[in-house]
Amino acid sequence: MNTAAIRLDDYAFLQVEGAKALPFLQGQLTCNVQDATPAGVLPGAYCTPKGRVIASFLLWARSPDSVLLRLRADIADDTATVLGKYAALSRVRVARADMACIGLLGAGLETELQTLFPDWPAQPRALGAAGAWQLLRRDAGPAQFEIWAPRSETGALWETLTARLPVTDTQHWRLALVRAGAAEIQRATVDQFLPQMLGYDTSGAVSFRKGCYTGQEIIARTHYKGSVKRRLQRLGGAGPACPAVGDELRHRDTDRAVGSVVESAMDGASRFELLAVLSDEALDGANCLAITARGEALDVLPLAENAS
Repeated sequence: MNTAAIRLDDYAFLQVEGAKALPFLQGQLTCNVQDATPAGVLPGAYCTPKGRVIASFLLWARSPDSVLLRLRADIADDTATVLGKYAALSRVRVARADMACIGLLGAGLETELQTLFPDWPAQPRALGAAGAWQLLRRDAGPAQFEIWAPRSETGALWETLTARLPVTDTQHWRLALVRAGAAEIQRATVDQFLPQMLGYDTSGAVSFRKGCYTGQEIIARTHYKGSVKRRLQRLGGAGPACPAVGDELRHRDTDRAVGSVVESAMDGASRFELLAVLSDEALDGANCLAITARGEALDVLPLAENAS
């Protein structure tokens, strides 16, 4: 695939508004919200008091009193409800934002779209504005971008994009996430993992320099004094369909559950790739001892670092 546009309807946006929006979020989220600027996004997570991740997101501080969180659509309402319980105390409002997300994949996008987005973002997690549209560079390469736009404008935007680029489906986007090592929380994975198990401690989604936030005590203790015995791994296998998010992986010898799928996608008609939080006991050097629920063998693949 050279270049392509993708409707990403499985993303949604929350809007956090109020004079104390940034201080409120600083006390709730794992990322250092004080580092947020209108020029880029921060990856982060929202956790339970026990340190388990219930939402992951990209945070954009449009202004000191207006912040957007881009997250998976199937957890957006529940996340808004939980945040909203505490927001009222800070006179902050949390609600769904009427925004939509379009994905762009492939090398050569700047050549195709420079006239639409003259302010092309040069760095990972940077934004480039074109009126009400924001172009986000996801990675360090030229291959993965998101456009954030008001839903009322996405019809015209989509027509403009598809006049210049071919269209593909979300399977290609999910495969790009797997290859980037980007584990995003979905409904099937809520409240299951510490941030370290998902690689958030190395991706910039967790700040160990900021003050208190929900779940910090356990997250910091794990970072400074302990370790996790389950970590994010990228795996591949052969089969007619990819394992579903939330599926268990089992030890091929003992049949004990040793992992859980957090993202997956097909790579062609007969192979798949996935991200899984996998127990140390499921690895023997470079060999994977885990199998899928259907009994398919899995290979360990290189895991990208510092994914957003």
